[in-house]
Amino acid sequence: MSDYNTAKYLSKQMKARGLQKLKFYCQVCKKQCRDENGFKSHIRSPFHLKNISSVTQKDIDDYSQQFEDNFLLLLKSSHGEKWIEANKFYNEFIQDKDHIHMNATRFTSLNKFIQHLGKTGRIKIKLDEDKGTDVDNIDMGQLQISYIDRSHDNVMRKQQLNELESSQKSEQEIKIMLLQRQIENVKSTMPTTSIIDQTVESNSHLSTITKPEEINMHLSKPQMTKKVTKQKKKKKASSKNVFE
Repeated sequence: MSDYNTAKYLSKQMKARGLQKLKFYCQVCKKQCRDENGFKSHIRSPFHLKNISSVTQKDIDDYSQQFEDNFLLLLKSSHGEKWIEANKFYNEFIQDKDHIHMNATRFTSLNKFIQHLGKTGRIKIKLDEDKGTDVDNIDMGQLQISYIDRSHDNVMRKQQLNELESSQKSEQEIKIMLLQRQIENVKSTMPTTSIIDQTVESNSHLSTITKPEEINMHLSKPQMTKKVTKQKKKKKASSKNVFE
């Protein structure tokens, strides 16, 4: 072991602070190894063998549940219901050195874990366009995930948004409705019956108007009747003179 504050000691501390490979981390012993040789020597050590002998199926299930809960909690808090690549988010998740590692869970790969979350209805899964349709054999860079928020507040908010969208009408429908109302208001303010009566009266007056020739004839008739009456009076007078 190197002495304290020596260059070798400081280099080891700097390497330990950095993010090491997850496959060289022992979750049971909570020890991070820097390379494959160090990890092999660790799993052969009495300390590791003693700890691993006391691990039960319940412990694996607990690790799996903790891994799932932490994964979903970070997905909800950091991205919400937005879509993100599964591999990209997993790299964000493992930035925390104290997280539960996948090699201590019952999930053998990230693909299997994502499928488990999708089947249980915890997340939504979709593939990028033109990237294939086989979810079992697809590259994780082509797979996108989105958190499904089933909280009461989120459900109520979505319900209110749906009701608001259903109650709203399109702009064209609103314009048509307003135009119809204006037409109805104009019709209601106009005296339709008086207009009809006026049109009928005007038509009757037009029908009674005679031609100018007929007017002249009517005007001339009284003169003719006057002459006729004068002639009749003369005849009567003459007839009286004869008999007398």
